[in-house]
Order: sequence, then C-alpha cells, then structure tokens
Amino acid sequence: MVQRQGRKIKKIPQYYKYAAINFIFYMASTFGSYVNVFLLTVGFNAQQVGMMSALNSGVGIFSSPFWGTLSDKLRSLKKVITLTIVVGTLMFALIPFAAGMSIGRVSLLFLVIPVCHFFRGPTVSLIDNWMIRNSNREKLNYGAIRAYGALGYSIMAFALGFFIPKTGVELIFYVCVVLTIPPLLLLVVVKGSADDEGLNKKSLTFKEMQIGQLFKNYYLVTYIMFTVIQRIPFQSSMTFIPFLVRETGGDVAQMGFVMGLRALVEIPMMMLLKRFRQAFPLYILIMAASLFFIAESFLHSVTYSFNMIEGISILHGMGNGLILPSSASYVFSLAPDHLKATAQTFLASMNSIAGILGGLLGGWFILMLDIRQFYFFLGVMLSIGLVLFILSFFIGEKLLKIKRPGLSLH
Repeated sequence: MVQRQGRKIKKIPQYYKYAAINFIFYMASTFGSYVNVFLLTVGFNAQQVGMMSALNSGVGIFSSPFWGTLSDKLRSLKKVITLTIVVGTLMFALIPFAAGMSIGRVSLLFLVIPVCHFFRGPTVSLIDNWMIRNSNREKLNYGAIRAYGALGYSIMAFALGFFIPKTGVELIFYVCVVLTIPPLLLLVVVKGSADDEGLNKKSLTFKEMQIGQLFKNYYLVTYIMFTVIQRIPFQSSMTFIPFLVRETGGDVAQMGFVMGLRALVEIPMMMLLKRFRQAFPLYILIMAASLFFIAESFLHSVTYSFNMIEGISILHGMGNGLILPSSASYVFSLAPDHLKATAQTFLASMNSIAGILGGLLGGWFILMLDIRQFYFFLGVMLSIGLVLFILSFFIGEKLLKIKRPGLSLH
C-alpha cells in the first residue's frame, strides 16, 4: 500500500503491469504479419517473397545473437529492448515510402525491410526473456501473462481482417507507430525484479561471459538442432499461406481473420500452461505442439476453400499456444544464468537460418509443385523432425547416460 493525502491507494500488482505490456506490444506486432501481403499488393511474385523472407532470415542470424549477447554483456535487457523497439518501429514506417523506389532494377524494399528486421526481429525474443526472468523471480504464471499477448494479437488481427480490405494494407505501417508508444512507455516505467541484476555491476567482458558453455548442454544443443529442422517447413508454411488463400479463391487482405483465430485459440492453451507444466516436462509439450503443426500441414494439402483454411488455423493456434511459452521456458531453464538472453536470441538466429532455407526452398518448390502438394511435403518434413527430436532423448539417456530435464513449474 502507498499513502497519499491520508488515503490508502493500492499498488497495481506486477502481474497486471507485465500483462499490459504483453497485450499492447503483441497487438502492435500483428502488423509485421502483413508485410508479405503488402509485397503481393506491390507486385512481388512467389520467388521475390521467398527471397525477401530469406534475406530477413539472413539478417536475423546475426541480429538476434548480437542483441542478446549485448543484453547479457551490459546486464540490461530493458536498455536493449528500448533501442530495438524505437529504431525498428521507425524503419517499419518507412517501408511504404520505399515501395516505389529502386536502386538500378532492385527495389529499395530489399534494403529497408531487412534493416528494419535487424532491429525489430529480435524484440519478441528479448521481451519474452525479460518476462520469463521476472515471472520466475516473482513466482508468477508466465503462460497466463503471455496469453494477454495472444489476446492483443488476436483482437488486432481480427480488426485488420475487417479494415484492411476497405482501407488498404499501407495503413498498418502508420498505426504501428502509434500503438508502439504505450508499451514502450510502460516498459520504461515498470520495474521488474530482474532489472536489479545489473545494478552496481560492471559489464561483462566476452571472456567472462564464456559463451561456449551454451554448447556443453546436450539437451539445449539437440533442441536447437530440432528447431532448425522443424522451422524450415514451419516458416515456409507461414510465408506462403497467402498463396494458398489466393489459390482457394480467398482474399489475401482477409488474412487477419486467419491470424486472429490462430491467436484466439492460443489464449486458453497459454492460460493452462502452468497446469500442463506441473504434469509434463516442457519437451513433452513441445512434442505435442509439433503434432498440431503436422496435422495442420497435411490438412492444408487437401483444403479447397478459405473457410477450411480458417478452420485448420485452430490447430495452428493450439500448437502455437503450447510451443511459444514452452520453447522460451525450455531454453531459459537449460541456459546458464548469465547467458539466458544470449541463448534465447541464439535460438532465434537458428530460426532465421531455417527461415532462409524455408523461404528459398519454398519459393522454388511452389514453382515445381501444386500448392497443396507443397503443404503435404511440409507435413512429411515436420514429421521427420519430430521423430528425430524424440530419438534424441533416448540417445541422451540410454547411450550418453545424461538425465533428461524434469518438470519446470513456474
């Protein structure tokens, strides 16, 4: 309680402060999902969209570990998050201006969007890491806090699905700037327990950080390898879903309805995460999520209408609702204390490698295969990745005699 002019005023619990940051931040992050739709509206073909996706992923390979390592080195996540949000949002607002410009025969978008991604791309991993640190220290339900992010994303995605066909996709780049201001101010004002870590402590040298410790944990290394194998088809599926929508006669401007439904389904899964974690280890939840993605891809291979795509997106939401908080928490639990942000963003860089391969190979395969055959192929690849991940635990425990991770309750 705090006293003000003789009246007792209740302090707002940290849980709701973190929830508010997540809610508005993920609401603003919805706009990034419309970049590929914007590229289609300005005349990009499948190969060009794939190249852009690969280029962004190439930038992400370096940007994610760069910002994560800098956070651990400075012992301050908030400073780095603030910088990436401010610069990334300003670059995002420049994208529509670059659409009509070129350098020689190359669109200026091939420069502006990757630079934007250098700052904007790693922000989600950094914020998730900051939230997990505070949730663990303060014994809060991270899954429930993260669910507010899914709720904000869902609301904005549905709104965009309604308004974009009427206003045009360019609107998102300007609204994004406005919506980024509230979470940025909240992030600066709200003080989490993890923010005390770097107080009165000097920055670490790279030698003191001992980054090589990350690669001495068998289960962390095998999870990173699984992530690459899984994310190649996963990212490819996400990149080319507008082409499936168009093939089935849908309007790509209504993609917001698909994204909104996905995010809406994520919410109950995240809210139940604490109960799931008390019953199952995190790696089991990750495996369960993978099964949803496999089913989604195989069903996409037989879809014939936009309504079917909307229905199938429920499976994606259930999988995402499990894997988003479970993956972040799994890496957090395996990484050394002084390298948790580095580990989280290193994983994001592996996602970027997968994005490069998924974008390039996806664009090439779509030219060779029917879009539905393409999604069947993605389902096969996802299945192979899951089998290899399961085998890694038998190898670790039976052959290498390394005890597998246990329950993680917070």
